[in-house]
Amino acid sequence: MIILVLLLLAILFAYACWAWWPHRTLWWLFQWFEKRHYHLYYEGVKLLPSGSCIIIVPEDNILFALLIKRLTYIPVSYVGDIKVRSFILRAIMKKCNLSIHAPIQSTIPEVGIIVVNWRNYQRLHFEATMPKLVAFLCGATYDLSVKSSYVVHQWAQVSIHPAPDSLRKLEDIRLLEALSWQTYTKNLPPIAELWLTQAKAGGSRLSIADSTGANLSHHRLIVGVMSMREKLTGLLRKQISVGLLLPPSAGALVATLSLFSLGKTLVPLNYTAAESAIESAVDQAGIKSIVTSKRFIENLEKKGFAVSNLLAKVKVIYLEDVKASLRKPILLKNLVLAKILPLALLKRVALSNSTSKRTAAVLFSSGSEGKPKGIELSHYNIIGNAKQAAQDLEIRTSDCMLGILPIFHAFGLTVTTLLPLIEGLTVVCHPDPRDGQVIGQMAQKHKVTLLCGTSTFFRLYAKTRNLTPDMFDTLRFVIAGAERLLPEVKVLFEERFKKTIYEGYGTTELSPVVSANRPDTQHEIRYKMGTVGMPVAGCLIKIVDPETDEPLPLGASGLITVGGVNVMKGYLNDPEKTASVMTESQGIRWYKTGDKGRLDQHGFLTILDRYSRFAKLGGEMISLSAVEGQISLIIDMPEVELLAVALPDSKKGEQVILMYVGPITERDLQQKVLHSDMLNLMKPQHYFQVTEIPKLGTGKNDFAAAKRLAQSLVKEKV
Repeated sequence: MIILVLLLLAILFAYACWAWWPHRTLWWLFQWFEKRHYHLYYEGVKLLPSGSCIIIVPEDNILFALLIKRLTYIPVSYVGDIKVRSFILRAIMKKCNLSIHAPIQSTIPEVGIIVVNWRNYQRLHFEATMPKLVAFLCGATYDLSVKSSYVVHQWAQVSIHPAPDSLRKLEDIRLLEALSWQTYTKNLPPIAELWLTQAKAGGSRLSIADSTGANLSHHRLIVGVMSMREKLTGLLRKQISVGLLLPPSAGALVATLSLFSLGKTLVPLNYTAAESAIESAVDQAGIKSIVTSKRFIENLEKKGFAVSNLLAKVKVIYLEDVKASLRKPILLKNLVLAKILPLALLKRVALSNSTSKRTAAVLFSSGSEGKPKGIELSHYNIIGNAKQAAQDLEIRTSDCMLGILPIFHAFGLTVTTLLPLIEGLTVVCHPDPRDGQVIGQMAQKHKVTLLCGTSTFFRLYAKTRNLTPDMFDTLRFVIAGAERLLPEVKVLFEERFKKTIYEGYGTTELSPVVSANRPDTQHEIRYKMGTVGMPVAGCLIKIVDPETDEPLPLGASGLITVGGVNVMKGYLNDPEKTASVMTESQGIRWYKTGDKGRLDQHGFLTILDRYSRFAKLGGEMISLSAVEGQISLIIDMPEVELLAVALPDSKKGEQVILMYVGPITERDLQQKVLHSDMLNLMKPQHYFQVTEIPKLGTGKNDFAAAKRLAQSLVKEKV
């Protein structure tokens, strides 16, 4: 009898959903099939007319039509190549007057709201008198073909704007998209709150694993963060910035989230830099406490990285001590809270009040310029860039990220550390990105799908005998950044593992992702050899004259400037330096990268050179002026004229070549530099005594001619 009553109630409820609430039911069903819960924001809803109109969207995505349908009872037609496999979903869509049409003009009814992507709009003919709008979907990724047994949260915003006067002018469309992303990112909560929402929904699913054997589910990660947070609260009272001296690992991620949950500013320290550079970073950031690990410090000392003097000057919080002080009652209490408390109450217990405007992290250069430069990134910057990268990489709920890049590196912090946490993915960590065999084993064990690295590391993996091709079988996306991807490395890796490396571009000041190549689709070319891809969603790239800052025509070479949510807050305690590289126009903040490049008509960016004199070795930026200055001090011979240039290198990406005019022999100069305390990364690869340094007519150094001369000298020597 009870079963019969329940069955009757179920039938009545199904009928009510069909007859009375079809629009709500459609949205519930879509989220259920997708296993995603969407937190929705709308911008420009009042622009929707009461009659027919065309809404132009950037790409094929039925989610646009579903979100527009939630706002209106007017029939909505979606023009695209999307197929909905679920019979139930198709039936509810028909009930709600939401239809899908192939991009063939004769099949498209010009009544109601027509949602069409940019490509189809350009090749199809629509009635000229119909009102036209453009819409952007910020922050949402989805894939109907991927099913998951768990729920993830997606913060999504639909922004509707009046169509520009000239719909053919792509620059106007991209500006509106960038403005939409700014509004969207301002609506998002800080990093810790985004993570906690995903972790609460993730439950017992694996969140973090590392090569030490640590495996933390989402709930266990919440317990770890809440417990460490309690211990750190008293130790870090009244402190704003806290240093982190840890490699990628489960412990490092727990510490990072604990500091964010307390509203602290994270300062990951570059343990590969000189001790003086680390001390300078600590002083500039006002760090009084450093979170680290005894085991890690011992490993650093064994490898020749001396940090004992630094640690003697600050309060040191060792993870081992924190873990030993955690009693079972505390862990049990936090486990109960993590499991039974609703999300709203859990946020009150586990998080401090914070805003996305606050500085989330300060990243420092290695000190190769003499004094490390601090770059302030807000929660707004990092979250916006992580969401941009996630959307362009088409992140899936089933993805697993390999976290091997150091946290003190912007690429490592944003993409391989924080992106998986705020998107609800699994991240697998290993502290040494050069350890190819262990990385391969971890990738195979956890079925890693996303690998981010540098050209240097990919070369190592391709040459590691114990890293077999089957270990990388599950990879679906491999992307290179931080340094130029050498063609020979790309070929070597792809021949060995049968996986394509897609090159991207970015800088720390841009949080860091700017552009990336991606796999082509059936209708769109998204990969172009020799380029660093197209800008990520909501990111603008403009090529300007380096002298006048005036925009240059398409295809011309000039200074690369980048605008959008990912533009840094500024340089730490250096407003003059910040002002020299930042501009603002049309509501967008722009950063002058110092790089020379060009854009083609499809939006692909090609990096040509650098206006600022730097070499990029193994992902680190080395100032050529600083190289010259330090060597000048070492030899103490004012009559010697020095000029350092950067040339391509098959191992490190680039190499430093020193040319000089003066009475010292090449051997003597090399010996003086080799036996000095100069940072090893800055020491030149080759030394050449020349009759004169190439000059311009104005008397200034001719760097282009000097580079050609250095190339010929290296070629002769080899």
